[in-house]
Amino acid sequence: MVIRKEHAVHLEKLLKDQEQQRPFTTITEADLQVYQELESSGLVRQRNPLEFVLTTAGVEVATVLRELYERGPSVYSEDLETADVRIEEAYGLADPEQWEDDWRWVGSEIIALLDAAAQAGQIGPLGVQPLLQRGLGAYVWDRKRKRHYYKLTAAGELLLQIYYRTEPPLNVDARLADFIRSHPIGPADAAHLSVGSHEEHLLEGMRLVAYSVPDSSVYAFTGLGQAVKQALSLGGFGSGTVLSVDIMTTLAQYVDGKEIDDAALATLQELGYVGAQGEVLPAGEWALEAYRLWHSGSRTAVWSFAIEQPEIELLKVIQMLWEKAVQNPEEVPTFGRIRAEMIDRKVREYKELLARYGRKIKEMPKKYQKIAEQFQQAKDLARWYDSNFMLRAELHSLESFQLLQSQTNEAGKEVFAITAFGEKVLEDQHRRERSISSMAVKAVTMTRKRFSAPGYEWWQQARDEGLIGTAEPTVSGYFYAWLAERIERLPFLTKFGLQVFQSIPAQGVTLEEIYQQFSSYPREQVQWVLEKLEARRLIEILPDGNVVETEAGQLLDQALSGVPTGVGEPVTPLIIRLLRALRQVGTLYVKEQKVRVLPRNIKEAMRISGLAPEQFEKVLAVARAAGYVGQNTVNESGLLLLQAVEAMNPVPEEQLTGYVDFYEQLS
Repeated sequence: MVIRKEHAVHLEKLLKDQEQQRPFTTITEADLQVYQELESSGLVRQRNPLEFVLTTAGVEVATVLRELYERGPSVYSEDLETADVRIEEAYGLADPEQWEDDWRWVGSEIIALLDAAAQAGQIGPLGVQPLLQRGLGAYVWDRKRKRHYYKLTAAGELLLQIYYRTEPPLNVDARLADFIRSHPIGPADAAHLSVGSHEEHLLEGMRLVAYSVPDSSVYAFTGLGQAVKQALSLGGFGSGTVLSVDIMTTLAQYVDGKEIDDAALATLQELGYVGAQGEVLPAGEWALEAYRLWHSGSRTAVWSFAIEQPEIELLKVIQMLWEKAVQNPEEVPTFGRIRAEMIDRKVREYKELLARYGRKIKEMPKKYQKIAEQFQQAKDLARWYDSNFMLRAELHSLESFQLLQSQTNEAGKEVFAITAFGEKVLEDQHRRERSISSMAVKAVTMTRKRFSAPGYEWWQQARDEGLIGTAEPTVSGYFYAWLAERIERLPFLTKFGLQVFQSIPAQGVTLEEIYQQFSSYPREQVQWVLEKLEARRLIEILPDGNVVETEAGQLLDQALSGVPTGVGEPVTPLIIRLLRALRQVGTLYVKEQKVRVLPRNIKEAMRISGLAPEQFEKVLAVARAAGYVGQNTVNESGLLLLQAVEAMNPVPEEQLTGYVDFYEQLS
């Protein structure tokens, strides 16, 4: 949906004509492009050449605009005594004739801000000025919560609802197809796209491209737009209409085995969607994916991934130990062997740092200073390592992203095996070793939503980490996006991670407020906790600066509500493996919300879990201390934990079924 000055003027004209019971509005050739742009947003419908009428959505939007005009651009207040909030400051709109020519009342960036505010129950820092300026936000006093904040006005809420329920048409002619082919897929600097052009308005109206909040500095083809672009890069060469809902519907009917007439089949073949022998060509596969996304809607969830440099180093150590174990079985990566190797490496690293900085230890990066000072004074280097580095936590973290798995070998020892996903991460890291942030991965994956492009900061972070090139994702970018959609996430929280997680309500907190709560900790430490929480799909950091809990996060909150404060790591991948095994061998009692396990089935649960006997007993003891497990039961909190795991991961249809994946193509 795109509404600039010229669109608002004509929406008011159409509304007046309808009120005067005119059957349609006649326009001039000079205004035709404006009406085509309104049509692409689903706000008007063409009756005959140069004759248009408002759609239901068009009437609603025009009415919202008129009500804002009536308020005028000045500040107003309303005393809503019967409501939970009192509006203390809000704005209307000037008549559209007074708008700047290039000012947008609504575009994809404004829809993204409205959506974020609706999710968070408040307007985030980046949304305040744009939404108040458009009459879509207000400064309010909340009587129940006894605090001031910014929230959507009735106009803002209604506009978002209109957007959700409007299905704009998809109609691409040969000229627009050439425009699509000639522009990069993004995310890219908006300078790469002809911002404000007729073609750009058509694409944004049909939800094929989206712009970043708050100022449209970055654009990207959406999930639907990516499928359309791929279809038109491989086919759709012709004159007239080359891709439309009618064409895609006919193609879907053909693939489903329904009869279509010879002329319709000939059109599909001429456009390159179907081959001479009746086979569906690659362009046709993409057209079918576009049809699925248009018909069913693009995804709403954003899947991400994150890994820190120390975890990458740990993966490389485990890989090296497995290589050594080919010649010497004693080198298999047990916890003790990994710890010994990591102690040697950290000792060498800090000796080199101290040699480089000498007495100027205060000039050393802050994250090394305290550890280096302790290293200088350490008499027991193993104790120094254990005090400053969290090896077991890093192993849990890698397993929680399915990069590693704790296993029991033939000798009954716990060893750590790198998964196929972990091997692929190492392949990428061998090309360039660096941390990968959730923010950067999200800059790629969020473009598959229906109206989102990454914010400038996210886009820049992705460029710095090598996930986005000049105007589209790199091979690494496609890889981590692919990985984010295919790994099975498991929950893991350290003691500090739990503190940060529990400080985040279901809605109504900003990123900066979280940092302020933990101002005594290094900002980078808090940032990485948030990165991991988001990558595990427990929270979502929204484009406007708000932070919300996801469904999985709310379930995990419930599961953790009864955990005693003394439990150091209240949830780990090993606890999930234990709970899954107990559930599998036990019997669910629905009314009591418990799974009862017969004592004789415990050994079978141990086998299913893959944990060594000693380790199984340790994990079972922690699960009992946390309240997930009773003497012979999986309790309600344990079952909630397993429900949270399901919500942390995409269901098959969210993995873009039928989508010819970019990464798989490239690799």
